[in-house]
Amino acid sequence: MDKPAKIVVALVIIAVSGFFIFTKISGWHKSKLDKAVQTEQEAWQGKTDKLQQEVSELKQELTEVKGQSVPEEKLAEVFGQEKQAAGAPVETSPAPAEKLSDFEKTEQQIAAFFSYLDNQPYIKELDLAGGSYLQYQIAIEKLSANPPIIVGEMDSLYNMVRNVAHFYRVMGKKRVLLSRQILNHETEVIESIMRAFYQWYTMDDGGQANLKGRPSMTSMYEYAGYLLNTLGGRSYLLRRSPQVRALTTYYCVLILDRANDQELNSRGIDIRPYIKSSLLEIKNLIGLIHQKEYITKLSELSLKYS
Repeated sequence: MDKPAKIVVALVIIAVSGFFIFTKISGWHKSKLDKAVQTEQEAWQGKTDKLQQEVSELKQELTEVKGQSVPEEKLAEVFGQEKQAAGAPVETSPAPAEKLSDFEKTEQQIAAFFSYLDNQPYIKELDLAGGSYLQYQIAIEKLSANPPIIVGEMDSLYNMVRNVAHFYRVMGKKRVLLSRQILNHETEVIESIMRAFYQWYTMDDGGQANLKGRPSMTSMYEYAGYLLNTLGGRSYLLRRSPQVRALTTYYCVLILDRANDQELNSRGIDIRPYIKSSLLEIKNLIGLIHQKEYITKLSELSLKYS
């Protein structure tokens, strides 16, 4: 075989061998690639199935929470009323002779609430002298007479420590425990309770007040500023449940707004950042009965102070 023929044969052999090797490598690579793709698909399918399950569970939970309402019987028990629509303002039975004013209705709700507390086992265990209403009055008197530090809290370690322990130091251990027990045991109706107390504190009594224990606007302003604007106040709120924290912040904002209207904002507290943070907190909290009302009010305040 001459030299050119040998070269041609060699080239053919090399080409055939190369094609064979290329085919084998391609098949092996495709097999590996298909296996890798399949493994990846299975992994992503597993993650997708898990996420779908979590979404389904969250949807179910959200549906249940959105449908949450305070049982009529519970509200009737707490506020001393026959029956009412869940989340509606509580009304006591009108006096036979004349219809009660809004303030009188609210005042009766508050009186019924303290009566309800005194019948609860967790309150009886505290063995409160004079009952929960008397202890409440004493607490309000002490808190009003000893306001927290709003300006100058960080001037010294002494001021900061006193502010952090303000409620415990001023109210005393037993009354702090009473407050904590109420928050722990009445979570189901705490929103309605806080709403009733804010109405009682801020409504015009028309000279008809019978109950004691309504703090002055100046005192409410001092504590709103403390809770919103100091390390001691914020640390207290951080120890509370998200619902209590959000609602307390909301009512503090309303009090600060009233203080502005009455020219009582002596500390010059800027309400705007607290409106913004309260609105964000309320929007992100599920399970509030009056959430739309809170959002509407805070949105109005945002425009008012824009």
